[in-house]
Amino acid sequence: MENLAITMECLRDLVAFHTERISGYEAMLNGLTPDEQYLSTLFNAFIRQSANMKGELLQMGTLWGLDEEQLQHPGRYGFAWAMVKAVFSSRMPSYPLDKCKSGENALLIAYHSVEGTQGLPNPVRLLINRQKREVIGARDWIAHFATLPGQTERTQELVAVS
Repeated sequence: MENLAITMECLRDLVAFHTERISGYEAMLNGLTPDEQYLSTLFNAFIRQSANMKGELLQMGTLWGLDEEQLQHPGRYGFAWAMVKAVFSSRMPSYPLDKCKSGENALLIAYHSVEGTQGLPNPVRLLINRQKREVIGARDWIAHFATLPGQTERTQELVAVS
């Protein structure tokens, strides 16, 4: 029974992380300037990725007899969730890719934390491990976009303003 409670808390946290990630990327998508529109494809891909991951987590929960509504009900979130929420809802001036990089790093911290939780059933652990690798891939895409011409100058401008 304790393993079920641990599993539910971990799945609940990850569902919340992806809900926040979706909201964050939607907000950033709506705030793109005309010269940042090239990021819309990337942001839409991350929104779809989180929607799919969230769906997989909810499906895994129902396989373990957990109610889908329970998994979407706010639970006890760790520090990493607060970081994801703070990054994506921040009103501090920054460029979208900087915010993305910070958000993806916070999400990876969350996945790493959940992955190390004792008592998770093996199928849940395998799903979490696979999703963590996908988030690493997303972060790699952000790093790639950050190397495009014009991005390093924007980052330098941001540092100079700070």
